[in-house]
Amino acid sequence: MPKNIKIMLLLSGILSLGFIATNMVGYFVARASLASQISNDTLPLIGDNIYSEIQRDLLQPIIIASLMANDTFLKDWVTRGEKNPKEIQKYLKTIQNTYNTVTSFFISDKSLNYYHPSGILKKVSPTLASDQWYFHARNLKTTHELNIDYDPSKNDELTVFINYKVMDANNDVLGITGVGLALSQVQNLIELYQQKYNREVFFIDLKGEVTLFGSAYQGDIDFSHDINGINIKDKILNNGSASVSYPKGSQNIMVDSRFIEEFNWYLIIRQSDKDLDGSIFDSLLLNLFISLMITIIVLSLTWLTLGGYQKKLEEMAITDKLTGLNNRQMFDPILDQMFQLATRDGSELSVLILDIDDFKKVNDQYGHPFGDQVLVEVAKLLKESTRDSDVLCRWGGEEFLLLMPDASSVEALKFTQHLQSRFANLNLVIEKTNIKVEFSIGIASKCATDEPSHFIYRADQALLQAKQNGKNQIVVG
Repeated sequence: MPKNIKIMLLLSGILSLGFIATNMVGYFVARASLASQISNDTLPLIGDNIYSEIQRDLLQPIIIASLMANDTFLKDWVTRGEKNPKEIQKYLKTIQNTYNTVTSFFISDKSLNYYHPSGILKKVSPTLASDQWYFHARNLKTTHELNIDYDPSKNDELTVFINYKVMDANNDVLGITGVGLALSQVQNLIELYQQKYNREVFFIDLKGEVTLFGSAYQGDIDFSHDINGINIKDKILNNGSASVSYPKGSQNIMVDSRFIEEFNWYLIIRQSDKDLDGSIFDSLLLNLFISLMITIIVLSLTWLTLGGYQKKLEEMAITDKLTGLNNRQMFDPILDQMFQLATRDGSELSVLILDIDDFKKVNDQYGHPFGDQVLVEVAKLLKESTRDSDVLCRWGGEEFLLLMPDASSVEALKFTQHLQSRFANLNLVIEKTNIKVEFSIGIASKCATDEPSHFIYRADQALLQAKQNGKNQIVVG
């Protein structure tokens, strides 16, 4: 039997057994104890689904703020003395437009200037109550926080801010940066969750106070109840996740909570057991139908993609398996980013393509495993010779590519001369065999009319010329 068919049969069996077992166990447990099933199974499952959607919908701004806080451009601009506010204004405007946030900002810890896409809004002051959030955020032990506050650039419109600390190399605070989402936008997401899952959804902070809620919100949790001698408030706020139920009149209220570390809030999903009795069997049938559809879809997609799965895995890999360096797939987006940054800032950018001369002879004489060890050692030495800001990747075979930001062709040439000199005075010892490594190197420096592809092409042509000149040569294209 073909291997693909065996895999399909195995996957079909696993999916079918998994879905059927899960749904049937859920059905019989629900019949035995409806409240227990809702409290312990259904609500946590819905909580997982909502949490996954929160990661999709609400964690993106945190990721954006994290990227801003770790952006070398932002850090360099601050450490250079904040000399050109228009640069940071343009940067913040680009963030705001690119990611469709209602605002983006940076506050310098040195100058206390509040930088915004529209300019410098103000200076934050430790004496103003409206600015205390900044001094609280900069002293956080964590990297960031979510804060609901008024946006000074939007006529004091309530906004959900992601405040992210910007740290220098010495782990000192350079300031606070981040983005903001309209509170109404976040509340609309909560409304969508509530409509989709027909449950009450809201957030509370570490003190148990409600921070965000939708139209279905029925009031605070009754924290006065005890469960097995443990107060509801303590059980929720002292655990990463908790499922509790308590009586309220003729109803049984069930609550599922989980701590969302990125927000420093608790997600609360709440529902009553009223009018749920007749829905259990319908839910079983619906779940079985959904499981069948998912099984069909998964099997169909698996059948269509199984043949090309290995190829896609290789395409997804970002690291060269042999040398541990970046591979070409990883290099392409880095090149585009550095190219755009150099174009925007008018800074220098150089690229080197290095080819080990006569490497085929090494493979022919000692074998490919030996040649692989040579490549590993060469990659290690090249990595040791580069700057932290440089990007080194294995370009293919015995070729390596080095991208050098803020380096002119003269500086790149000086670096390669030093590199050749180092290798000229070095004998690699592989399996007790001395190997002499020499490079042909092509260099190209970015010019105004360049595109990324042509930029690399010029370096490649320079390498070809170096080979034609007799190898162990450096040619600047």
